[in-house]
Amino acid sequence: MKKYIVILISMLSLSLASCDSFLDRQPDEPKTSENIFNKMITTRQYLVNVYSWINNETDPSGQNNIWEACSDECSVSFGSRWHRLFNNGTWMVSSNPSVSSNSFLAKNYSLYWKGIREASYFMENVGRCTELTPTEVAEWSAEARFLRAYYYFCLMRMWGPVHILGENCADYTSEDLRNIDRNTWDECVDWVCKELDAAADVLPLEQSDEWLGRATKGAALAVKARLLLYSARPLFNGNPMYAGIKNYYGKDLFPQTYDPNKWVLAAEAAQEVMDLGVYEIVGENAGDPYTSWRKVFLERWNKEIIFARQNTSYNWRVATTPEVAGGKAYGGVGVTQKLVDAFAMANGKYPFEFDNYNAANPTVADGSGYPALADEMVGQIMTHPILECMVKTPRMYCNREPRFYMSIFWNGLTWKGGSNSAVVQMHRGGNSYSGTSDNYTATGYLPYKFTNPKFDTKNASGAWEPITWPLFRYAEILLNYAEAVNEAANAGVGSYTINDALTQLNRVRVRAGVPAIESLYAEANTYEGLKKFILRERQIELNFENHRYFDTRTNLLSEVEDAGDVYGMNVEATNSTVPTSTPSETSFWRRTIIPHDGGNRPSTRVFTKRQYLLPYYQSEVDRLNNLTQNPFY
Repeated sequence: MKKYIVILISMLSLSLASCDSFLDRQPDEPKTSENIFNKMITTRQYLVNVYSWINNETDPSGQNNIWEACSDECSVSFGSRWHRLFNNGTWMVSSNPSVSSNSFLAKNYSLYWKGIREASYFMENVGRCTELTPTEVAEWSAEARFLRAYYYFCLMRMWGPVHILGENCADYTSEDLRNIDRNTWDECVDWVCKELDAAADVLPLEQSDEWLGRATKGAALAVKARLLLYSARPLFNGNPMYAGIKNYYGKDLFPQTYDPNKWVLAAEAAQEVMDLGVYEIVGENAGDPYTSWRKVFLERWNKEIIFARQNTSYNWRVATTPEVAGGKAYGGVGVTQKLVDAFAMANGKYPFEFDNYNAANPTVADGSGYPALADEMVGQIMTHPILECMVKTPRMYCNREPRFYMSIFWNGLTWKGGSNSAVVQMHRGGNSYSGTSDNYTATGYLPYKFTNPKFDTKNASGAWEPITWPLFRYAEILLNYAEAVNEAANAGVGSYTINDALTQLNRVRVRAGVPAIESLYAEANTYEGLKKFILRERQIELNFENHRYFDTRTNLLSEVEDAGDVYGMNVEATNSTVPTSTPSETSFWRRTIIPHDGGNRPSTRVFTKRQYLLPYYQSEVDRLNNLTQNPFY
């Protein structure tokens, strides 16, 4: 049996009879055993413990993350209150819970600090295990070093600068840390990147099938590439909003001037991953985008995956499967009309103009092939390329690019991914909107990207098949490279050209079954044109992989992209018959402000400058004497 290390929950639930098992203690209690590092088996178990602090990002409900529920990808009808507070602009320092609570913030703050502590402790003691060879000691220590750096990165993407503890393995709540303040952003980036480089120098290029999911050289370099990309973007690169904010030591907490050379560093970091030669765009030359792209998300440990967490698919699929599929199926993750509109047409052109996009009344792009808005809801017969069934459906869903059909499920289709094959009805009173609970989509759409049509979703939660959730995959690296190169070329730093960016962007597009971007748009050969196309391709290619939240924030786009009314179909209609002519104002098939946004009524989202970074919550402000709070709180 393959020992997939990232099936962490089940592994950590095991218990050993021996008194020296670290699994017999709660992970956040002080270490009491002196025997853990005497044996290889318990030393390895402790390393598994260091992996166990990787957050479960498959849960879109807001319990473990708010990345999807607080992005313009979706509206989540059920789940925690944290995404609701954020979306209506009322998340304050005082709103934040205790670090000991079972909440989103506890899982994304205190647990990462605990993971950092555990990694440092492991690195300090792994050499005591005489049953390990010097090579094993070095590699296992490098895994912990990688994980520690990854946990710092996860904190930084949410809070910005943090306090770097270095080799100190003290509990982050220790009294000894009461007087410290945060390091500057550049100090944090430099330290984490050096740690990732040090780990990459030792980690293997690939792990054996026996230990898929353990850290590799590519995983370390991929984290570095994303961190440096974020660091080069406007949020952290001379952002005037953060001018003059100094930490306790008198240093500017954020960079005060724009540095174009950071784009070169980001491009070089992405290039390092590309130069490894071990990853690929699955099906890049296969000519069948439907098979290739779905394989990335349904085939475990394929060659596009760089680093992933493998666990039960329950969290994701129970939230995105319609009620009619039966069993534990909630179907409360509603894809926004905005994301539906983002996907290209079959000819590769985007259906709507980018400038002044308005989901209520978007401007149809000339030559895109999208129907006139007055006719977009009129019924047409089409064969769904994934579900392989003929269906009468609004014209707006016809002749779209392959990724659209692999990502979006809409009303009137037959759900495949469960034992009940009924046609899904998302209107009020339909089989997937009873109106008696929050188990329905408020937009009239559901995600379909990670759904396996051959899997029976009616099983209990413990029986749901494993899913390899990509934390880093190769397509992202190519998009990172394209963005960094385009920016560097525009700034005149490095030796890059727009063609270098186009080459990698088009690898992602062509695998997805759409033509090279410059063959359709002359403006793709300009900096501004290519910039907007890269961001659009990230929105499409990486949908529901927890990127969009950070892409809009680090690019300072959230005040536009993540604010305002959320649109979908009219789920409050009492039927959803597809019209044969222009639908009436009362039908399901019309662009409508959704009835609520995860409990928020009205569903208009608010985004202010303070929301670009999360605040340090009140218990931390009270605990740390010299803590510099994030701006605007």
